Amino acid sequence: MSAIANTISRRQWLAGVWNPPPTMSPEPVSQLAGQRVAVIQGRHCLAYRSLFCSTCVERCPVEGAIDVHEGIPQVVASVCTGCGVCHDVCPAPQNAVLMIATPKAPNP
Repeated sequence: MSAIANTISRRQWLAGVWNPPPTMSPEPVSQLAGQRVAVIQGRHCLAYRSLFCSTCVERCPVEGAIDVHEGIPQVVASVCTGCGVCHDVCPAPQNAVLMIATPKAPNP
């Protein structure tokens, strides 16, 4: 087979009919959970701009992972599982929830 036969055409890409080989598939979210934690960026969060927004708190599947103090959401890193639901549902024009890798503990 030629190298051209394994590439995607512009028409296939735009039509969404091309299926990437298994080696190109992204990791499922379940494998990434626990390796990252949510951080709310105040400059993008609607609640930090004195607008009412509690979407991340309402949709978070982990009880107590996001606390609200005076209308402002704050992630409790020790409780957050890194599932990414808050990131996916954030309604801010520029997503206010950033998923960052959790620091690895040094080996004793």
